[in-house]
Amino acid sequence: MANEKKDKDAVALSVPSKGGEPPEEGKKDANKKKNAKEKQEELSEEDRQKKEELELLVQRAQDSDQGVAKMAMEAMVKELKESTSSMTSVPKPLKFLRPHYSTLTEHYSKMPASDLKRFFADVLSILSTTMQKQGSRQALKYRLEGTKEGLTSWGHEYIRNIAGEIGEEFKERSEKGAPVADLLSLVEEIVPFNMKHNAEVDAIDLLCEVEKVQTIEKLCEEPSFSRVCLYLQGLANFAATQADKVMYLQVCMNLYLRYKEYTLALRIALKLNDPQLVSSVFSACEDRLVQKQMAFMISRQKFNHDFEEDDELKEIASGESLSKHFISLAKELDVLEPKLPEQIYKSHLEEKRSTAVLDSAKQNLASSFVNAFVNAGCCKDELMTVADSKWVYKNKDQGMMSTVGSLGALLLWGIDEGLTQIDKYQWSTDNNLKAGALLAFGLVTCGVKNECDPAWALLGEQLEAEDPQLRLAAVVGLGYAYAGSCREDLMENLTPMIVDTACSIECSAMAAVSLGLVFVSSCNDEVAQAILQTLIERQAVENALSGTWPHFFAVGLGLLYLGQQDAAEATLSALDAITHPMGKYAKLTVEGLAFAYSGDVLHVQKMLQACTDHLEESESFHQAAAVLGIALIAFGEECGAEMACRSIDHILQYGEITLRRAVPLALAILHLSNPKVLVIDTLSKLSHDADQDVATGAIMSMGLIGAGTNNARLAGLLRQLAAYYAKDPNALFMVRIAQGLLYMGKGLLTINPLFSDRFLVDPVAFGSLTVLAHSVLHLKNTILGKSHYLLYHVVPAMRPRWLITVDEEMNELKVPVRVGQAVDVTGMAGRPKQITGFQTRTTPVLLNFQDRRKRKSRGKTRSLPSA
Repeated sequence: MANEKKDKDAVALSVPSKGGEPPEEGKKDANKKKNAKEKQEELSEEDRQKKEELELLVQRAQDSDQGVAKMAMEAMVKELKESTSSMTSVPKPLKFLRPHYSTLTEHYSKMPASDLKRFFADVLSILSTTMQKQGSRQALKYRLEGTKEGLTSWGHEYIRNIAGEIGEEFKERSEKGAPVADLLSLVEEIVPFNMKHNAEVDAIDLLCEVEKVQTIEKLCEEPSFSRVCLYLQGLANFAATQADKVMYLQVCMNLYLRYKEYTLALRIALKLNDPQLVSSVFSACEDRLVQKQMAFMISRQKFNHDFEEDDELKEIASGESLSKHFISLAKELDVLEPKLPEQIYKSHLEEKRSTAVLDSAKQNLASSFVNAFVNAGCCKDELMTVADSKWVYKNKDQGMMSTVGSLGALLLWGIDEGLTQIDKYQWSTDNNLKAGALLAFGLVTCGVKNECDPAWALLGEQLEAEDPQLRLAAVVGLGYAYAGSCREDLMENLTPMIVDTACSIECSAMAAVSLGLVFVSSCNDEVAQAILQTLIERQAVENALSGTWPHFFAVGLGLLYLGQQDAAEATLSALDAITHPMGKYAKLTVEGLAFAYSGDVLHVQKMLQACTDHLEESESFHQAAAVLGIALIAFGEECGAEMACRSIDHILQYGEITLRRAVPLALAILHLSNPKVLVIDTLSKLSHDADQDVATGAIMSMGLIGAGTNNARLAGLLRQLAAYYAKDPNALFMVRIAQGLLYMGKGLLTINPLFSDRFLVDPVAFGSLTVLAHSVLHLKNTILGKSHYLLYHVVPAMRPRWLITVDEEMNELKVPVRVGQAVDVTGMAGRPKQITGFQTRTTPVLLNFQDRRKRKSRGKTRSLPSA
């Protein structure tokens, strides 16, 4: 009985939560109220007093007597301005006024128009910075309704907030066509304040928002102009339109010219690819040494500039001294001694898995290419330049042509000596040897201008030769020799060959490619019309656009618009007339090249869209051009390249076989002469792929990413591949080519088109590498077939990765310099270090992909870097 009673009592004591709420929620509310009460009680005596004072001021501000109200507001302003607290907390007056914000705004709306109301609006504008609803732009609204005085007296945080709201309001009004004069008057007050207080980035951002960026020129002073220019150059990469990009760079150039930074102004002019701007920089500069430095820059860009009667500058810009300085560098670093292909292969380190005897002619041809790449520019080797060399006769047919052509790479830039050594082959009775000599003539003069114009004298007459092989070699040789020169006489001679169906399709296609290289980035309309005409005419003939070579018409057409973006619009529209599948390939190729190194996200998305269709293998070849297009557009911008790599990785996992074949090449384009570990590992896996085209493309790509770096990891992987593919002559041939590229120029050369602190792109190098990439897409019918001469399209991209210094008389000079990893200092305050982890060396020095050099101060010696 007693136990039962206890149980009843227990039940009787249970109490339901008040108002039918769950017990937990009731507890939470109670705790919140308790915490709020405790917080209130926690206020110190001083804070409580401050709170009461401010509450009193709020009441007085609403007083009907204007004098009392004004005094209250002035006291409030004083409190707000004098309040100080830590950087991470809201000032106490703002915190205590927060609950009264709605009361004050309501009172303001009822006030009649007067000076007091305008003063009140100023106060509300300040309070709105922390109290307004997001997106309401009340701080700007009250500022415009206020006295418009003392805007800059409230500090950076308030100004930054107002600037952001001005940008949003300006955009909204511009779309509606509403007047914006009141906003611009605020901008005219904010920007000088920002410039005066080292907030150049904020000033430029605001001017960009209101489309008045040119006004920064008047506000820049000597201490700040370099930071302004650096930030504008960074902005140009992310400009919404090409016109905006040009405008930002033009402002930079004007500032550099005003402060006599002529070499930096020339970089901008070259970036804009504008001959008139380049001329204006030269005419503005009067310092002879700086003019010589700029002539070296013109030579590096292979820019077509007329120096009129100035023979000294013309000689520097011609690049004729390149060979002399390069050989001097090789001597200094003790690598001038020729290397044999076997020293590169290191066959004794390969694991012997087979005793199969392969086609010796193919392996000898591989050795010819390897010998040419490894000893490039050194002017001597152990196979071709030795007296009574018989090496050329160890090859067959077209192999003999490429072997003789290798002399052009060996003697690169050394015109006087080179032409003499090649000359004996042009009198041969064997057309293969004569054709090889024509190729070599073109290669040896690649990137060098000579007043005697030997390449045209030797190759021009062969354009009408009866033998098709000689005609082809002359066309290709002229493309190498005059790449980037925009020579009108070449257009007159080569354009008929594009449209002439009596020529072989290979010769016509290579004429289009050569003209593309000669007029690279020039948007030349006559050449474009000729290529479009032949594509449209050949479409009407059955199978005329089938096979490998018609694709090269598209490459030649794309090269004309390399990096010129919207200038290709008319040509892209014209390509819609081609209903053959070739039309899609041409359109994607031209678009990819036109927007190359622009980082344009919309066009990357277009390329990705083209990759999503699931088509039959015979109909999907245009998708390979889309994959290459992704890499071309993202090239040169670190963040964009990383995003492109991720997209390409998805294509690799989920794409059709046509897409997968282009993936290794896309990775190679993004990392030319820059062997990143993750990319090496990816290509290494693909080099063992079940599909032979994917595997051979990956092997070639390994050579391109390691070109000229002597990378030990790649060298080991390629030796393993040589053993793995010992029975496969084609794969082994590609392994040997990759090994030759890896040790290119004995580690003194690079093929990366980026230079001048990765700000400028060499269009000739980029264009010729694109031709090589498209050749590798058709590997079986080009490089592994009879057109292996296409491998020499890597030669126009070869440049020494050096820093050399010369004195006023152009004699080499040893200067101490600091070489370290480049640091991006765009937008950083003060004078941050531009390199990190540097070592002090004496010129000449070699620079890696991400290296930057800084001159170590040394008396009054003036030095002129050649690259």
